[in-house]
Amino acid sequence: MRSMRGRVILLLLLVCMVLTGCNFKDIDRRIFVVAIGIDPGKEEGTFKVSLKLAIPQGDVTKIDEKMLIVTEESESISEALRRMKSKVEKELDYVHCKTLILGEQIAAKDIRHVTDWAMRRRDIQSILNFAVGKPGALEVLQVKPPSERIPSNSLILAMSGQGTESPFISSVYSYQLMRSIYEKGIDPILPIIEAQGKEQFLIDKIALLDKSKIKLVLSPDETRLFNLLSRSNLRTNFPARLGDGMYQYYTESSSSSYRIVTRQDGEPAIRYQIKIRAILEENSTVQMITHHMLQKIAAAGGTELSQAVTALLLKIRDSGMDPLGWGLHYGARHWNNDTEMAVWESLYPRLKFEVKADVEVKYSGMIK
Repeated sequence: MRSMRGRVILLLLLVCMVLTGCNFKDIDRRIFVVAIGIDPGKEEGTFKVSLKLAIPQGDVTKIDEKMLIVTEESESISEALRRMKSKVEKELDYVHCKTLILGEQIAAKDIRHVTDWAMRRRDIQSILNFAVGKPGALEVLQVKPPSERIPSNSLILAMSGQGTESPFISSVYSYQLMRSIYEKGIDPILPIIEAQGKEQFLIDKIALLDKSKIKLVLSPDETRLFNLLSRSNLRTNFPARLGDGMYQYYTESSSSSYRIVTRQDGEPAIRYQIKIRAILEENSTVQMITHHMLQKIAAAGGTELSQAVTALLLKIRDSGMDPLGWGLHYGARHWNNDTEMAVWESLYPRLKFEVKADVEVKYSGMIK
């Protein structure tokens, strides 16, 4: 009996010897990375990595934010982050990192190295927002709007849509960017964040990329039309010109769909159908708005919108890129892994566009 008890005690001691202790570090021993910026380094082939760090505080509503930006240059991103650990006294924690800014020069050269690193990094989430920083990523990280209470919170709110709902902002998560880079039939896009001084930034353009670098930048108006085609219920306003009057209607709901067809003349075409339900928001004339007048404004707005969208689609086609995923759509409906993409590439330069915008202006925007 005694020998049995001794064996049990010895077994318990052996089990305790192989168990590891708790490796968890308390929050007061961590410092949180909320945004990452990557620019080219001074030497060719190197990266300048910048981290925006949020220093943990108590009640954020009663004290000022405290943040720190740490920068390091190295030939690899991973090595730069390891060296940064020697510049802070606490453990760098990336679980709250929501934004990665690529410097304009990186985006103009090749983004695949940085994108691959972000997806492989085990402690960075796949819902990281990617964007291009102008003139550089560090300048964007240094912007500190007066309304910002938590470091980098303004960027997170703007890019995720949880704050402002701008028709000019497109959110691109890291998993979406990775898919667009390596999937055939769709090309990646990235929003552009422009630093305007130390207290303001501007996000109203998107860049179209050819899998690796920027090839075309859309203007703010083109960016709004792109967002109208790529997502539903875009809240914005569009113009309608009727005679000498200029009217603006606000979209309460919107949707768009398309079909790839072969026309009677044998040429490939994409037929877009845009549906908008709106209210009249601005009237440059002194005319009383009647129901008949609303119908004329809606027809004029639809015609103007169709022409603007057609011009944008032709511009995208002529650039040779496919940010709206038409090729992916075509491949899904013409299944043949050996030839579908080759056929699509031969059709793409000859694509025609037929855009029909049905605008319905329901209310005059005032109470009579």
